[in-house]
Amino acid sequence: MTDLRIRSLPHRPLADMAAALADGRVMMLLHSARGGRYTMLGLYPYRRLMQIGGDVVDESLACDGRWAGRAVPGDALTVLGDWLAGYCAERPAPVVADPVTGLRLPMADGVMGFMSYDDGLRRDGIRSRHDGPVMPDAAWWWFDVILVEDHAAGTVTLVDRRHVPGAADRVVELWDGAGGNEDDGSAEHGGPRSHGAAVESADACATWTSDHDRGSYRSGIEALLGHMRDGDIYVTNYSLRLHVDSPVTPPVMFDRLRADNPAPFMAYVDAGDWQIISSSPERFLESRGRHVVTRPIKGTRPRGGTPDEDDRLRAELEHSFKDRSELLMITDLERNDLSRIAVPGTVATTGFAELETYPHVFHLVSTVEADIAPGRSITDVLNVMSPGGSITGAPKHSAMTLIDCYERSARGAYTGSLGYIDASGDCDLSILIRMAIHQGKARVGGAYSIGGGGGVTLDSDPDFEYDEAMQKTEALLSALGCDMRKGWHD
Repeated sequence: MTDLRIRSLPHRPLADMAAALADGRVMMLLHSARGGRYTMLGLYPYRRLMQIGGDVVDESLACDGRWAGRAVPGDALTVLGDWLAGYCAERPAPVVADPVTGLRLPMADGVMGFMSYDDGLRRDGIRSRHDGPVMPDAAWWWFDVILVEDHAAGTVTLVDRRHVPGAADRVVELWDGAGGNEDDGSAEHGGPRSHGAAVESADACATWTSDHDRGSYRSGIEALLGHMRDGDIYVTNYSLRLHVDSPVTPPVMFDRLRADNPAPFMAYVDAGDWQIISSSPERFLESRGRHVVTRPIKGTRPRGGTPDEDDRLRAELEHSFKDRSELLMITDLERNDLSRIAVPGTVATTGFAELETYPHVFHLVSTVEADIAPGRSITDVLNVMSPGGSITGAPKHSAMTLIDCYERSARGAYTGSLGYIDASGDCDLSILIRMAIHQGKARVGGAYSIGGGGGVTLDSDPDFEYDEAMQKTEALLSALGCDMRKGWHD
């Protein structure tokens, strides 16, 4: 392990600086926009792990700047588990403290990345009938430079792993160079930053199509209800895919979401030839000192146009038998999954059907917690838990099989998970909902894919489910410049 070097930087909002600091290279930003304490940015990757079908590509950055490695049959989670196992009592995982506050930072040595929903299908032995997107099924990066912003303390800390010569110095140079260019135009103050040739006009012309209209979506829901009456499944998640052509670039889309639809688990990944832009409200899995927490969401209502309408929709959700029963079934599923890797007697539901309010929607949320059993690692937990129960259903294997049968296109990264895993085994990952995938370079707009869906139970109304799925895409479509005044394509 290379010795870490720690620097404290003058405070600036890290999310405002991310695209410039990346300097055209692969980067990953994890941004807590609603009450979270930290924002993290990974720069200058020196090792990468890609899951492509049944093969794992494990590569390291060579001295000449090229990636060197090989593809072998296997699972990326297994490789990550072996890496974590390399840390032991004789060589513990490094711990880094904020030089200003003395508080431990969330990650010092670890990986940042994502696992797609399709990767979960593979690990569950389900062969999808759909062709997936042209991107890995999972991707994890070891970044040489990690920046951590503490929103509460107003500090920014640079962690330099010293694998890429000159990387940290270049980041500091860019950071210091931006000191004289600060203004009040950040997304946190209502408007997006400028990113080169990005289209920033609020009335940018974008078009979109869907793999479902109302009628076909209703038919899929009705087919799933038939399987429920037959006892094949109890609850499931059904979704559609929207394909958008927009001149808005991925960095600007992310900035617009920060301004208009801030969420606890926002993320921006630029892998060079593809990007992930996420404004997710849902925590998939958090681990701290071998104690894990998952917070599934089930139950959604749109925000009202007036205070009275807002109150009515909030009360409707809080008293909805369908939504509460749906959340109860998913909470039980998460409890069951966690019990497979937990210390007996430690699995507990510490919150149920708690209402959370977002700029565009209301949600109901549960909290399930447990202690990881001795001999189990965080990768064992992820292997058991993913894909998350809130976006699959119960029984999970049967629900995923039927989802693949009735949905019209691959989910790809949508409803997968994204975040970081520290060498200590601590992690924080979100469910990839309210997200878009962009194919191409980040400096141009073009083709985006967006998913929207919701839970289905025997009490579901197919028309209501279609409306809910589309409501969940509205903030994303608006950020891409789609004219939502024209309504949906029914």
